[in-house]
Amino acid sequence: MSYIGQQLPADTFSGFVTDSFTGDGSATTFTLSKAPFSEDALIVVINNVIQKPVTNFTVSGTTLTIVGTAVASGDVIYAMHTSGAVPSTLASKVDVNGLSDGIILDADADTTISADTDDQIDFKAGGTDVMSLTASALSVTGTAEFTTTGNVNNFRIVSTDAGSSTAPDIVFVKDSASPADGDFLGRVDFRGDDSAGNETNYISLFARANVVTNGSEQGALTFADGDSGNSLLHIQNTEITINQDSIDMDFRIESNNYTRMFSLDAGNDRIGIGNNSSAPGHTLDVRDAQNDVIFRLQNTLTSGNIYGQYINFSYAPDDNSNHFFYCADTVANRMFIYSDGDIKNHDNSYGQVSDERIKQNIKDANSQWDDIKALKVRNFERKDDVAAYGEGKKVQIGLIAQECEAVSPGLVKESEPMAEDIKMSSEFGTLNEDGTIKTTTGEKVKGISYSVLYMKAIKALQEAMAKIETLETKVKALEDA
Repeated sequence: MSYIGQQLPADTFSGFVTDSFTGDGSATTFTLSKAPFSEDALIVVINNVIQKPVTNFTVSGTTLTIVGTAVASGDVIYAMHTSGAVPSTLASKVDVNGLSDGIILDADADTTISADTDDQIDFKAGGTDVMSLTASALSVTGTAEFTTTGNVNNFRIVSTDAGSSTAPDIVFVKDSASPADGDFLGRVDFRGDDSAGNETNYISLFARANVVTNGSEQGALTFADGDSGNSLLHIQNTEITINQDSIDMDFRIESNNYTRMFSLDAGNDRIGIGNNSSAPGHTLDVRDAQNDVIFRLQNTLTSGNIYGQYINFSYAPDDNSNHFFYCADTVANRMFIYSDGDIKNHDNSYGQVSDERIKQNIKDANSQWDDIKALKVRNFERKDDVAAYGEGKKVQIGLIAQECEAVSPGLVKESEPMAEDIKMSSEFGTLNEDGTIKTTTGEKVKGISYSVLYMKAIKALQEAMAKIETLETKVKALEDA
């Protein structure tokens, strides 16, 4: 037969193939030369009797199965293929609309593509749905793996948005029907082989929902050691924590010149600043090799109560064996502030910058005779010393501020009460249960400038010396008369 028009492809009638077999009295299955679409695409004849599809025989891939008894020995079986796979070159369009498993991709027909749901394509492999594609999403069941053999990008997300949006985005959704505080939201593992070729998890990234209450949601992000799962870095809205699981993980920040500009020795509970290549040797170890101030504390307030450095012991050693402040060089110990408040220095010297060139309105001081004479030098005990040691154990000598103020007001200065002042006298205010200040009454704590008092005493001594010298001169004159 001849055809008018375009020549048909060579494989148009390639589906008409006949397989033949001979029964042996026991076999019920036979292997076809190719897999037909279904039983209806195959004509099976046994001893010149045509068999009914499905009822008398079935087909699965290339396997022909005779239903019922085995074909008798010597009986001839013919299997005629009436059609083959449709070549993609034969049509401009393949319509599988509404078909479940409409496109079969393997011999046993369990890997297919379906289009039986509007605007959705379903992919099946090995009889299991593994992926679906819609206009808005690609959904994958199980593990999606992207494998490459070269140094290229395995997975890229590209956005052509020219606006200021955050696209492209990656979103992890934990669509739980019963969300609870502490639920994990997702995990990213970074894996690689070890020296023995074992796949090893080196670093993990966890996301967690700390609080799921509507309107108060809080989340956390944790970088963890992949092998042990211990937290290396934990980030949440209230804090950032390093070494949360106490795995003796040190922390270090480098500067341009120092390898340890800031360092944390986790195992020894120490922090170092400027330690360069050595670990910190103290709880806070600050070092510097530059010609500059090592340590500076500055309160930038310009009004109100302004505080600087505060050194506090959790108990009261109150002796000359412990130090609030300690100064030394490579030759000797230079200056101490002991835990009882005593101050000592190497040269027994302290003073004021007193250059004439920085002073003006210089004149002789007024007489201090009457002031010094009127001051009452008292013995007394502090209430906190009595509470700690008992009466008579810490007797001091000095002045009482109110008595001093009545004689020489310039010697007395006032300050805001501290918690220890309120503890000794409720006239200053009240304390909370934890010992912090609750309220103040507005009363100030009075103190005496003893360094000024010493200068007043020197002036009074000079006046006494002048009087003594005058008396000595008079006495001598009387003796010589």
